[in-house]
Amino acid sequence: MVNLLKLKGKALFNASTAMAGVGFLLFGYDQGVMSGVVANQNFKEYMGMGTPETYNSALLGAIVALYEIGCMAGALSTGKVGDWLGRRKTIRLGCLILCVGAVIQTASINVGMMIFARIFTGIGNGLNTATIPVYQAELSPPKNRGAHVSFEASLLAFGVGIAYWLEFGLYFVNGEFPWRFPLAFQMVFGIILFVGTYFLPESPRWLQSKDREEDCKMVLARLWTDEDTTHPRCIAEWEEIRDGIELERREGIRSYKELFSKGRMNNRYRVLLGMGGQIMQQFGGINVISYYLTDIFLQAGMSHAMAMLMAGVDSIFYFLGALTPIYTIDRYGRRALMYAGLIGQAVTLIIVGATQYCVERGDTRASPAVIVFVILYNAIFGAAWLGLAWLYPSEIFPTALRAKGNSMSTGANWLGNFVVAMIAPVLFEYAKYWTFLMFGILNVIFLVPIYLWYPETNGKSLEEIEVLFATDDLKADARSIAPSIGNSSALEEKHDVERASRVPSIASRPGSVAIKEAPTPDSDAGQVKQEYDEKTDGPNYK
Repeated sequence: MVNLLKLKGKALFNASTAMAGVGFLLFGYDQGVMSGVVANQNFKEYMGMGTPETYNSALLGAIVALYEIGCMAGALSTGKVGDWLGRRKTIRLGCLILCVGAVIQTASINVGMMIFARIFTGIGNGLNTATIPVYQAELSPPKNRGAHVSFEASLLAFGVGIAYWLEFGLYFVNGEFPWRFPLAFQMVFGIILFVGTYFLPESPRWLQSKDREEDCKMVLARLWTDEDTTHPRCIAEWEEIRDGIELERREGIRSYKELFSKGRMNNRYRVLLGMGGQIMQQFGGINVISYYLTDIFLQAGMSHAMAMLMAGVDSIFYFLGALTPIYTIDRYGRRALMYAGLIGQAVTLIIVGATQYCVERGDTRASPAVIVFVILYNAIFGAAWLGLAWLYPSEIFPTALRAKGNSMSTGANWLGNFVVAMIAPVLFEYAKYWTFLMFGILNVIFLVPIYLWYPETNGKSLEEIEVLFATDDLKADARSIAPSIGNSSALEEKHDVERASRVPSIASRPGSVAIKEAPTPDSDAGQVKQEYDEKTDGPNYK
């Protein structure tokens, strides 16, 4: 029987990825559950939103959207909390808050109590969504870091599917149970995630930043070997982490002031990229679809039961689309998927808008096209921007600022989430088919900043990416004072035969690639590489 408290190698990698996936499954469930709740007539009447003909769309939007304000507050707090408590304890805190909030949501007796519970629950989810991608990125090797984070994102889509199918099953039940039970069910995932963190190690980069070198080495040894801290693969990554953090300390970057300063590390540029990516994800139209999917199908002329059934079918295609980046994101690169996702989302939303125009003018023959292209939109979003917006910010910040930087980008996600969720009911009521056309056009506009400002990060270690954004003089300094940067990814390139045949990224723009010079044989890094060739690999290294 595997000793769960001492997982090693692939078992430890798989366990960390699975637990991170549970966190995003919970996130997805929370995103999807409100689609059925807000469409439930008993819920609307219980919360005092009026009759089906006169219900208050602004109040409905507030119940959905104020959750995002709580998420934003929780995400922004991780800048301090995450660096203070560490990654695992921050996730536990988020789960605890979320479960308490779920209890209050389930027990809500009026709209004020529901709004408070939604905000409180959001704080916990915000802590988790800002921390989990960072934790996973700091544990994952460069060659498949994207696949690991994409797997988490695919479970977000799976969580949405669980919510849709659960609520479809409960549609045939009368009373308050069909909307109270789904709100309570989110606690199951929160409890699993809370308990699961006790079986996982702390992030090695956070440990090194706290000068806990031996703990850092032991985590790396558990990840790559049978707890052999002298193994060259462990030494190579530890030296790379150590040199990267030492480089940050020389630059004096730890506070929010440095996060928004240009400096030699170009931190302000990183923040704008991270926040911009999350804003583009939200204003690409996903939460117009996710939160109000049942209503969209109702507008297309479906019965309530059929609309909820098709929401469940949609979730299957969403999940299947979200699985594809596990195989594509480290093969084709981040930028190529950004382009493909935006173009696909733009085309499908514009077609949805055009066909919805026909439906609104009485041509019911266009209804199937609305449904098909909404489902296709979700599949395309899952195949690209679902994971990209979470992966990219978790990669681009230095270790000392990763929690703070990712908290800002996640906060931007929840701010965009709030705005979209708040205005969507009003847009559906007044702008109608123009709602889809507007978001489709925004996807086209977003192609411009991707082309101009987003460099490729595929295949690089976090320390290499740290230098990638820096000024030329800091890159020159890094070659002399941080020679170990690039060791781990160089070793992986040498020992992974698949990388030799990997399809080149068509998306790299000039100046986006960090210079990686081979170390001389008599240097520390060169000795590590030589020893590595002579020593047996660890159980988790290919």
